[in-house]
Amino acid sequence: MGWHIARIDKTLRASSNRKVRKLAQDIDKALPALATQIESQTKETPYGVPYRPQIWGAGWDIQSFAFRHYFLAKAYPKVFSMAPVWNALNFVLGCHPGSNSASFASGVGATSATVAYGANRADWSYIPGGVVSGTALIRPDFPELLRFPFLWQQTEYCLGGASSHYMFLALAAAHEW
Repeated sequence: MGWHIARIDKTLRASSNRKVRKLAQDIDKALPALATQIESQTKETPYGVPYRPQIWGAGWDIQSFAFRHYFLAKAYPKVFSMAPVWNALNFVLGCHPGSNSASFASGVGATSATVAYGANRADWSYIPGGVVSGTALIRPDFPELLRFPFLWQQTEYCLGGASSHYMFLALAAAHEW
């Protein structure tokens, strides 16, 4: 819930209601524990993001995490680093596990997911701007590393949350740079 609160933090602090201001003070006390928890999760992998793939790739979860983390880092820059946001963007753009270092954003980067599971999968094509979920490292055959448009677990692309989170992260990086 921290990222929701971060978006209304200034309103809470400016309130004339004593109980609302007390809530803001209590939130301040809770933030370091949340920061420690997030830092611990980002140190679990060399990618600087919480990476816990299951049946399909964790790319969408990582982007969602970074989207939410951005609001924490903007509202509380002394407590939360922007590093997880940039690391998530790096993950999507090719710094992720497996021998496939393609960008998960179709049409973005020198190599990207251009054979994807979607409405046009039988055409072996893609919709520019779609973002696939990415590698799940399914053993023993690692099917997600294949260029094959019928594997929805890894190469299904979405133009909703996945693409909008990717665009948000790209714009955030451009703005913060």
